Amino acid sequence: MAVKRNKSRKATPKLTQPGLTPLQKSLLDEAGRKVTITSEGRQQELSIEQVVTRKLLQVAANGSVHALSNAVNEIILAQRIKQQTMEADVEFGHRLKAHQERLLDKARKEGLDLNTVLPHPDDIEVILGVGYKVHGPWDEAELKIVLANCARRDLYILQAALEERVLGPEVDLETQTDGSAGGGSALLLAQFFNQGLPERFAKSNLQLTLDLFKLRRLTKRELLKSARTAWASFGSPKPRGWVTPTFNETRAYLEVATDGCAELLQDAFEGKVRSDRDVANRMQILLRRLRE
Repeated sequence: MAVKRNKSRKATPKLTQPGLTPLQKSLLDEAGRKVTITSEGRQQELSIEQVVTRKLLQVAANGSVHALSNAVNEIILAQRIKQQTMEADVEFGHRLKAHQERLLDKARKEGLDLNTVLPHPDDIEVILGVGYKVHGPWDEAELKIVLANCARRDLYILQAALEERVLGPEVDLETQTDGSAGGGSALLLAQFFNQGLPERFAKSNLQLTLDLFKLRRLTKRELLKSARTAWASFGSPKPRGWVTPTFNETRAYLEVATDGCAELLQDAFEGKVRSDRDVANRMQILLRRLRE
């Protein structure tokens, strides 16, 4: 009885590329690390990979290359796997961006809120040979934080217009002493919040200036009322005519906060901060520094 050909053939499953092992990850990290060596009477900065290759050639001249050859082969294999992973990330980034663009077009045609399309395709950057990055909110929780910071920025622009009216446009904000009546740092705070926003939500210096010009058309009474209402909407009501601290005080405060957050991020990256309790303890230390 003849056997029907192709009947028993099955589709060959698509093989997935293996990921990096812990040893290979360590090898890649070490291979890229820079060291300073002295060669022929002068100092050179080389990667560990370059040092190993140089040593391999030296040992090869003596007829023994087995151990170093294995290390080089492992590094090459790890680099190949890493490159394959990055290429897969680039491909996924292109597909993700195209998919989100289709969702955005659909939402636009149906008259839906475009902020519901997350991540937004304009926030997806595909980096050839590397992978992709998302410079914006991934979900509604992150979007809520971004929009809240946008509102805070706009609130400080309003506060800046009020303080300009109260203090007068000629006040030199940077020469105010700590014993002054305060005020003058609202625009600095507006810029601080604006710089921390994703590019799609941030305003240019021209846009900030135009917003300020529009608010200058309001009367002092309208500015006082608008500012008081806006602060109350944030759950932080201020007395009528309240102004921000002095420019120098606020600048020092922001410098301490920025440096503290940068240190915390670096320690988390290095594994020195692991748990929520560690983060809470570091934040308490930062708050104490801010009160000093």
